[in-house]
Amino acid sequence: MSNHPALPRLPAVTARCVGCRTYLSAAPGVMELPCPNCQMRQTFPSAVDPSAARLRCFTCKALVSVPPGLASFPCPQCKVQLDVHVDDEDVNELVVEVERVEDDDGGMAGETFTDYRPAKLSIGLPHPDPVVETSSLSAVQPPEPTYDPKIKDDLESSKALSCLQIETLVYACQRHLQHLPDGTRAGFFIGDGAGVGKGRTIAGIIWENWHHGRRKALWISVGSDLKFDARRDLDDMGATCIEVHALNKLPYSKLESKSVGVREGVIFLTYSSLIASSEKGRTRLQQLVQWCGSGFDGLIIFDECHKAKNLVPEHGKKPTRTGEAVLDIQARLPEARVVYCSATGASEPRNMAYMVRLGLWGTGTSFCDFGALEKGGVGALELVAMDMKARGMYLCRTLSYKGAEFEIIEAPLQDEMLVRTTHFLHP
Repeated sequence: MSNHPALPRLPAVTARCVGCRTYLSAAPGVMELPCPNCQMRQTFPSAVDPSAARLRCFTCKALVSVPPGLASFPCPQCKVQLDVHVDDEDVNELVVEVERVEDDDGGMAGETFTDYRPAKLSIGLPHPDPVVETSSLSAVQPPEPTYDPKIKDDLESSKALSCLQIETLVYACQRHLQHLPDGTRAGFFIGDGAGVGKGRTIAGIIWENWHHGRRKALWISVGSDLKFDARRDLDDMGATCIEVHALNKLPYSKLESKSVGVREGVIFLTYSSLIASSEKGRTRLQQLVQWCGSGFDGLIIFDECHKAKNLVPEHGKKPTRTGEAVLDIQARLPEARVVYCSATGASEPRNMAYMVRLGLWGTGTSFCDFGALEKGGVGALELVAMDMKARGMYLCRTLSYKGAEFEIIEAPLQDEMLVRTTHFLHP
């Protein structure tokens, strides 16, 4: 008979998944368990020996607490026998190696950027250009990808997206399966710089949702001419069947009416159109909400979303209508799958006030309201970005400038040009 200590007899713990809102039950000794529905990991309170080892079950993926002194151990959740390999000498060697690395002043410790490769996905070809990530973000890993795209076979055959862009698609769709504590659907933030291909990535996300039967999407950007770029990106994805409708070419009447005939596809509009209204008082925002309908769970793409950054303006100024409209449409469509897209969207905390679908403040978070987050300043924003990546709601990569050279050349103005400039400025 074994004298090894056993797990304390505790009742099973039942909790509600913060992602898909279904109930799941964890056996005594289980500290973490992925939701069987959406695969989002749930943490459970545990009153076990703090000196006990932790072990991940290879079958049910539960993180369990193992009493000390055991060579094998049955998983309390699925009853599969687990081998426990804990060697003190190996642990000591690991500690020494970590200390040696921390004492080493060389390597990448002083670098601002590090080369970027998807950490947990191997789908797709490498990006055509070298891509880097800030050293602070590279210090944290994103969560395990559990979403299986319906267009995966198409992506592997067409090679329309690089591995970086597929990684963004997977994490965005995975994030959209979750709900925030206030009941609204969680959103995703693409912070990639120019050249990484945000437009193509957005087209991929739209194409994936199309295969799930979500045939309506709103694409909001800074210029109406970018509609042609959106059309090109969708065509490159093979999504030629998805129509792109320019809102500024459509009347203010019902979009689904016989006279207009827009029943599905992508409505492309600018932030200026979002706050526009007709002479009769009908607004574009009301028109879009009516077209989407109640229970709308399609995509809302806020491309170049920094246009809404002045929702919380500097002291003495009023919020912009654009910022208020962006906030309003999110409130009216609580089940919409929101994607924020901007390389400069998180330059300072107050510029993120409209990003309510990230769930960074409010009920059930570390910040009671946006003001509490804003007080942290730019210094805290770096930590927030690291936390967002670790929780699977944010990716930020940019093209590498390694090997690039520049030269400052002074071009003196000729006398004739100086005279013309003077007459132009002082007619």
